[in-house]
Amino acid sequence: MSHRTACALAFALLTLLGCDEPEPAAAPSPEAPEPEAEAAPQEAPPPDPNEACARVIVVSWAGAVAAADDVTRTEAEARARADALRTRIADGEAFADVARAESDASATGPRGGLMGTYARAEWPEIHAPIRDPIFALHEGELGEPIRAPYGWVVAQRCPVEKVHTRHILVRFEGARNADDVERSREEAQALATDLRGRALEDGADFAALAREHSEDASAERGGDVGSLGRGRLAPAYEEAAFALAPNEVSEVVETEFGFHVIQRLPDPR
Repeated sequence: MSHRTACALAFALLTLLGCDEPEPAAAPSPEAPEPEAEAAPQEAPPPDPNEACARVIVVSWAGAVAAADDVTRTEAEARARADALRTRIADGEAFADVARAESDASATGPRGGLMGTYARAEWPEIHAPIRDPIFALHEGELGEPIRAPYGWVVAQRCPVEKVHTRHILVRFEGARNADDVERSREEAQALATDLRGRALEDGADFAALAREHSEDASAERGGDVGSLGRGRLAPAYEEAAFALAPNEVSEVVETEFGFHVIQRLPDPR
């Protein structure tokens, strides 16, 4: 190290060696610009206190509410299994994949654990024990296992995604909530196909068609089922609805309730 360099370093340390003040540093050349300062890490936005979407994995134990007859694990064993599943997700496995393969919840497991999107005030009573812990999470955050009456719950808060739709429902004998319907499945599908064709005609009034022909409570609202988040609609209906552009009409979609013709409405601003 040269004497001048040593003096410069020493000056920065309160001139302990008694050297002269160092010369100012040369300006950086155009070929070697000063590196930009690293951006400060962005803080996660605060969680929405009013509405949350959640995915859950349920690990039940023998005697828990709604536990299947073949569940024999103890509550302690259920907690240990919930911890192990959470670790798998934290280590990189997709929550939805683990939920489909491992969750004991017959309703949410096949949907990748998707429990749905709810405002705090309308949170289902059965899920009350996990409400506050989920609302405390940020989007994408994975919580610690929560004890609920039906099992230990591994939960992840997911982004709120909504779709606003209206539909025409044609029921058939044997469909859910179609106790008084004698129409065959084939007849219902043919009628729904015809109604879809009419909805696509120039100047068609979808709401009027729904009021006249739809066979659920939304008919009086022109088929409008409102703006709902993922997890609140029948899976096939939901998949079709989210795939539509605003004002687009779907193909005929079959769910457990019957055949639907769906129109996506513009999202409210």
